[in-house]
Amino acid sequence: MNGNQLSDIPVDISRLKVLRIFSLSNNALSTFPIALCGLTGLKELYLNCNQLSDIPVDISRLKVLRIFSLSNNAFSTYPIALCGLTDLEVLNLDNNKLSDIPVDISRLTKLWSLHLSGNKITHLPHQMKNMESLIRLDVGGNPLVQPPKDTAKRGLGAIKRYFVALTGTKAIQSSRIQVNLLGETEAGKTSISRTLQLGQPTLTEAADRTRVVEQGTWETGQDVGFNINDFGGHDVYKIGHPIFISKCGLVFITFDLSTYNTENEAHYKLYIGNWIDKVQAQMPGIKMAVVGTHLDQDKASSVKCSIIKSKLKDHRQRKEKWYGSQIKSIEKKILDTDRTQTSILQAYEDKKSKLMSLQGQVIDIHDDIFGVSSKTMEDIEELQHFLVTIAREHAVILPEMWVDAATMVCTKKYEGSENTLGWDELQDLILQTAPTLWKERNSSNEDLDLATCDILSFLADRGDIIWFDSSPTLKRVVFHKQEVLANVVKAVLHHESYAVLSKLQQSMSISGPRAKKIHDDIFSRGIISREAMDCLCEPFRLSTTEADVMVELMQKLELCYQVQEDESLPSNTSFQFPWLLTEERQPELDTKWPSKVPQDTTQLTLQVLFPYKCPDGLYEKFSVHQHKYLGLMKTMRKDWKDGVYAEPKGCKMQLTRGQNQLNPDAVSQDPDWFISIAVRGSKLSDMWGVLAQGHRDLMNIIEEDWPGLSYDKYLVCPHCVSEDSEHPTLFPGEILDLTLGKASKPRQETCVNTGVSIPADLVYPPHLVMSWQEVLDEVKPKLCQNITVPGLLDILNVFLQEDIITDHEYKWVKPELPQHQTTTTRVVCPEKTAIFLDILQTKGDKAFDLLKDCLNEIGQSKLVAFLK
Repeated sequence: MNGNQLSDIPVDISRLKVLRIFSLSNNALSTFPIALCGLTGLKELYLNCNQLSDIPVDISRLKVLRIFSLSNNAFSTYPIALCGLTDLEVLNLDNNKLSDIPVDISRLTKLWSLHLSGNKITHLPHQMKNMESLIRLDVGGNPLVQPPKDTAKRGLGAIKRYFVALTGTKAIQSSRIQVNLLGETEAGKTSISRTLQLGQPTLTEAADRTRVVEQGTWETGQDVGFNINDFGGHDVYKIGHPIFISKCGLVFITFDLSTYNTENEAHYKLYIGNWIDKVQAQMPGIKMAVVGTHLDQDKASSVKCSIIKSKLKDHRQRKEKWYGSQIKSIEKKILDTDRTQTSILQAYEDKKSKLMSLQGQVIDIHDDIFGVSSKTMEDIEELQHFLVTIAREHAVILPEMWVDAATMVCTKKYEGSENTLGWDELQDLILQTAPTLWKERNSSNEDLDLATCDILSFLADRGDIIWFDSSPTLKRVVFHKQEVLANVVKAVLHHESYAVLSKLQQSMSISGPRAKKIHDDIFSRGIISREAMDCLCEPFRLSTTEADVMVELMQKLELCYQVQEDESLPSNTSFQFPWLLTEERQPELDTKWPSKVPQDTTQLTLQVLFPYKCPDGLYEKFSVHQHKYLGLMKTMRKDWKDGVYAEPKGCKMQLTRGQNQLNPDAVSQDPDWFISIAVRGSKLSDMWGVLAQGHRDLMNIIEEDWPGLSYDKYLVCPHCVSEDSEHPTLFPGEILDLTLGKASKPRQETCVNTGVSIPADLVYPPHLVMSWQEVLDEVKPKLCQNITVPGLLDILNVFLQEDIITDHEYKWVKPELPQHQTTTTRVVCPEKTAIFLDILQTKGDKAFDLLKDCLNEIGQSKLVAFLK
C-alpha cells in the first residue's frame, strides 16, 4: 500500500492475523495507526517516508516482528517503545531528527542491523559495545562527538573498541583541528602561521619562503589546539596538499590585500577563485575562509573586501549556472533520443544524476573576509576567536589512553632521532600508558593491531601524523615528523635548477659534464636515478630503511614510477616524475601516431573535459598509474610533458592533456581542458580493453582524490575521427559505466553529424563485463568469510614460491594459527584475507588465475564459481 497518501488505517485491519509483511511507505501518516499493533503475526513492517514522530507502547504486542523500517520520518527522540521489541533483528531509523539513543537499546539482544544515518546524534551509549548480535551499524551523517566521526567511519568494530578503551580510563574532551594556509607565493601565509603560534607580531623575509609545507602548533591554553600547515604557493608544491590536508580540517585561502587590484579581473581568479575551485574539487564540504593580509598597508581594505564578497557570490552562481546548463542539455538529449536506445538513455540518466549531485554541493565559505596584519596584530584577535569557535564546534570525547598516546608520539617528534616510527615501537608507546584491563582485553597480536589502527586513524584524521592505512606495507610505518616527508618531496621536486646542479656536483663527487647530464635528466626528462635521489635527500639523514620507505611512498602516491635507463645495468634504478617533464612530443612519434588515422585502422577515443582547469597533478598521477600495465620492460612507452605514447596488447595508445580551443565553455567562454585516451588498432576487443582500463583508472583517481571535481566525458565517434571531422559526434562517456545486464546494445548506431550508420561495436564495449579486479572486489566479503587460516597460509606459500608476492608482503599478511589448533581447524581471519586480496589487485592477470587454482586445491571450488 505504498504511495497512496493514506493518513489512517482502519481498526478492522487487525483481523488479518496471518499477515506477515506490510508496507505503508510514502504515505501521509502523522500518527502511528494503533490498529497495526493488532497485527500480531507481522514479521516485517515498513513505514518509510511518512511524518511519524512517536510509537505507542502497544507496539510491544508484535512479538515476532523481525524487520521494522522507519526511515525518513519526523522522530526527534528515539521511540522508547522500540526497546520492547526484543526479537527485532533489523531496525532502520535513517534520516530522522534523532538527537540521542537510549541506554535501553541494548535490550534488543537479537538486533544485528541498525541504521541511524542522517540524524542529529552526538553520543552513542557505551552499552552498545555489549550488543553481541549487532554486526552492522550505520551512523554516517551525524555530528558525532562520542565516538568521533572518524572512528565511526571505521565501522562497528572500531566503535566497540573505542568504548572498551573508555572503560577504566578517563574520558577527555579534545578540541583540536588542523588549519591549512593556502595561497599564491608571498601572500603572507608564513607570517600568519608564526604570528598565531608565537602570539606576537612576526614577519617573514623573502629568503625564508615556505617550500611544500611548514608545520607548527598553536595551543590556546583553553584545552583547544591547532595543527597548522603553511603551504608553499609554487605550482609544483600543490601536489603535496592531499598528503597533508585532513578533510576534517579548515582551509584559509590567503591573499595580499595591499597588492590586490579590484579592477584587474584576473586577480580574483588567480588569488582566490582558482584556489577555491581546487579545494572544492579535492575536499568537497571542507570549511573554508578567505584571509587578506598586509592590512596595515592598505587603506581601502573594507571596499576591497566588499567587492571580493560580491565576487564570491558571483563565483557560486556561475558554477550553479554551469551545472544548470549541463543538466538542461542532457535533458534535451534524453527527449531527443529514441526510446529503443535504452543504453544511451541510461547513460544520459547517469550523467544527469552525477551533475545534479555535484550541483547540490555547496561551497562552504565563511561569510566574512578576514583582513589582518602580522606586523601590527590588527584584527588577529578576531581571527583567533573564529578559530577557537570552530575548534569547539569540532570537540570530541577521547579515551585518556588515546590522548596519552598522541602526547608520546608528539614528544617523539622533538626528542627522538627517528624520522619515522615503526609498528612495534608505536605499539610499545601505546602499551606504556594503556590501562591493565585494556591490555588484558587486547592481548592477542590481532586485537592489538586493530586497536593501534583505531588510534592512528584518529591521529591522522586531525593532522597529528601522516599514515597510509590503505597500503599493506606502508601501513606499518607512521610519519610522525611530517616535515621529513615534506622535505623529501621538496628535495625531489625542487624548482631552483642551479641549486640542484651545485648540490649534485658537490655531494656525488662527479665531474661537471656528468652532473649536467643528471641535472638535464631531472629538469627536462623528469628522470631521477636512485643515486641522485639519495644525494638530494642527504641533508635529512635518512637511514637505509627510511630511504627505501620514502621511495616506496612516492610510488604509492603515484608521484613517480620505476624505469630502467640502461638494461645492461639492472642495478641502475631510476624513477620517472611526470611532474618534472618539460620535453615536447618527440618528432619520431609522428610516424608511429600520424595525425590522420591510417586506412585499415580504427581509433577509439575517450575525452574527459574540465570546464575550468585540469586539476594540478591529475594528469601526472594518471600517467604514473599506467605504469602497472606498461612499465618496466613490458612495452614501449614514450613520455612528454603533456602526453604518453605506448603500445599495449597489440594496440597503440596515446594519452594527451590540453585545451579544447574549438569548444569554449558556454557559461564562462573559457576553453575546456581535457584529458584524452585514444587507442588505435584493428582488433576491437583488445582496443576496448585498453580504453576501458584507462577510463576505469582515471575515474578511480578522480573519485579518490578529486571527488568534488566538475567534469564531462564523451566517446568520440570513430567514423568522425577517421574522416578528420572538425566537430565529431560525441556519445555519452557514461556508456563505459554500464555493466553487464544493464545495457542492451543495438546493432547500429547513428553518427548524428553525418547521418551515417556505424557498427555499434565502435560505440559500445563488446562484452560489457567486469574486470577481474572488479569481480574480486564484489566477491571479497564472501572470500573473507570462507578462506580459513590454514587455507590462507597455503595460498600465501604458493604465491611466494611463484614470486607474485614479496617476502615483506608475505610476512605482513601471514596469519597466526590459533593456539592448540591443528592445520585442519576452520578458523577464518577476514582482516588478513582482505589485505591479501588488496595486494592481489596490484598484481598481473597471472595472480587471479593462480588464486582460482589455489582455491580449488584447498577444497574451495564453490568460491571459484563466484569468480568466474
